Amino acid sequence: MPLLKLLVLSDLHLDHHALPLVDAEGQRIDAGADVVVLAGDIDEGLKGLRWAAQAFAGKPVIYVAGNHEFYSRDWTKHLHDLRTLAAELGIHFLERESVEIGGFRFLGCSLWTDFEINGADAAQECMREAQHRMTDYKRIKFSRSSGTADFYWVRSKHVIPALTQRRHRESIAWLEEQFKSGDPSRTIVVTHHAPHPRSIPAGYAGHSLTPAYVSDLEHLMGNANLWIHGHTHESFDYEVNSTRVVCNPRGYSFGQPSRGENDQFSPTLQIQVGDITCATETMP
Repeated sequence: MPLLKLLVLSDLHLDHHALPLVDAEGQRIDAGADVVVLAGDIDEGLKGLRWAAQAFAGKPVIYVAGNHEFYSRDWTKHLHDLRTLAAELGIHFLERESVEIGGFRFLGCSLWTDFEINGADAAQECMREAQHRMTDYKRIKFSRSSGTADFYWVRSKHVIPALTQRRHRESIAWLEEQFKSGDPSRTIVVTHHAPHPRSIPAGYAGHSLTPAYVSDLEHLMGNANLWIHGHTHESFDYEVNSTRVVCNPRGYSFGQPSRGENDQFSPTLQIQVGDITCATETMP
């Protein structure tokens, strides 16, 4: 089986602070990587795509949108704009889409959540809490003219949890269909939102907003060699049913561009796929 080295990054929030592309020793952060994987919240709008095209010119880039890419934009129109610009720049932007690189199949989508991580019976209350408290539902615009036809009744000028929950369900249906074919050992999933309870940061289990960050997709584990996600602003690396789950987010920089909010963030984290297990390599 061929080997592939992936530079894995998410939640860079470049609108807060730039990310140095060269380390203290003068080595580029993508040195030795075959593919760069950006798991969302790179920057708002289209800026993350433009940055990626310049930062990693000549190297394949996988990009899925986080929630922040849609801030101050129309949810449906901006998805079209992301796809269009990515195609012009030669970036693999994935939203319920796949691409094969180096003998590996990448499946990507933002994912969103089902709001059920605290229990299905708590989902409606969690959705109300999210709409009231989360910036996503105040800054991501929504117009009925460009939205999903069966949400004609939505009067809000911004997305609502029912819309993101709907997109999550569509994403799950798409992933399940993709998993019916292909070799799991050569399948890599990239999402922004987290796919398993083990990606809940310490102290946030049972929190009323955690359902907007994480879903329990254990039933899908085992269908991929590797599942990369972002969104949580805390690093994770664990295995469920032979699927390795990795998250390497910088979070907000707070004046520390190399590490930022997450002190476990590594700007040079590389995951090597191609063996029975994935190997981790962090450049010195």
